[in-house]
Amino acid sequence: MTGSGDEQGQSAREAKIREILQEELQDGEDLANDARKMIAYLLREKKGYLPEDVRKGLAFEVTLGQEVFWSSADFIVSVEGRMGMVIKCAAGSLDSRERQAVAAARVIASPPVPVAVVADPVTAEVLDVATGKVTGEGFGAIPTKEQLREILSEKMPQTLDAKRLEKEKRILLAFDAIKCCVPQGRDGGVQIGPEQGQEQK
Repeated sequence: MTGSGDEQGQSAREAKIREILQEELQDGEDLANDARKMIAYLLREKKGYLPEDVRKGLAFEVTLGQEVFWSSADFIVSVEGRMGMVIKCAAGSLDSRERQAVAAARVIASPPVPVAVVADPVTAEVLDVATGKVTGEGFGAIPTKEQLREILSEKMPQTLDAKRLEKEKRILLAFDAIKCCVPQGRDGGVQIGPEQGQEQK
């Protein structure tokens, strides 16, 4: 009887732990959704972007050796058809997501997208993808359409060599593996390949 009681107690504790983890995951997703709503509003109403400049909830396929996996960006912002900014929304510490956003910007296109942003419902950080360094903090630091156009016209980012690109893909995969799955974006998936400007091997 004692063994049965111990097993029941263990099962109850495990069930409680699962319940708490599920609540935490849901709370995090709710905060991320709040951040997405804030960013969508800012891009449209404050930063001067048109609906056709912004792709939302984009999932993209990444090939690493013989393996294929999916990653995602909450927003891809383009100017005159050229991708200029990748935005990832999250809950909690933004500095823990900086490297993920930079890796996504380096992988999603070749040459890399020059600007990456991580945002929560309260603030945002803007990163220079070439250096990986934070260049601005707060929603006000997110480039307007004119500012992003200037960034894109200043210089063309250098294409990553194969070894560096593989490293960035592995970093992105490591971050994405933390989540159970990557949702297919509302705007649908996009194949990483020559049609996105990546050099043919």
